[in-house]
Amino acid sequence: MNKTVKKMGLFMVLIAGFCLQTMAQQKPAPTLKPPPLQSFWGTTKGGDLPLEMVLGIIDSAVWVMDDKKVRYRISRFMIVYKSKDKFEDEKTGELKTRFNVTSINIKNTGYLPATWQKSLYENIKKDDELMITDIIVQNNRGSYFSCPDVIIRIK
Repeated sequence: MNKTVKKMGLFMVLIAGFCLQTMAQQKPAPTLKPPPLQSFWGTTKGGDLPLEMVLGIIDSAVWVMDDKKVRYRISRFMIVYKSKDKFEDEKTGELKTRFNVTSINIKNTGYLPATWQKSLYENIKKDDELMITDIIVQNNRGSYFSCPDVIIRIK
């Protein structure tokens, strides 16, 4: 009878362990709610801006802060430059407009590379667009967050 009690006790321990494991799996996983974030390039959040103002922010940092004014470290972002250019149609001789798009991915810094800064400063003009997109930041706990884009139309 002693062996039967031991087997029964072992069986009960196994059942209890299985029940506890099943209950632990049924709890919803905790979710990390991202804080409300704002993205900036220099002093602007984007919009329709005069050329002079855009020229003044080309060498400025891209940065992000939350609603409590806490700044986050930039992990990466992409800048997309959409230039509006005129060309002559070879068949008709007519002057037409087209958009040329160039972009670059930037990691672990909030600044554009010096070559991009120089190129933008020399080439940017009215009706062009700049978009800082795919902005990813990291908080002091190591969590990553996606941030709003900064879209600038030069007027």
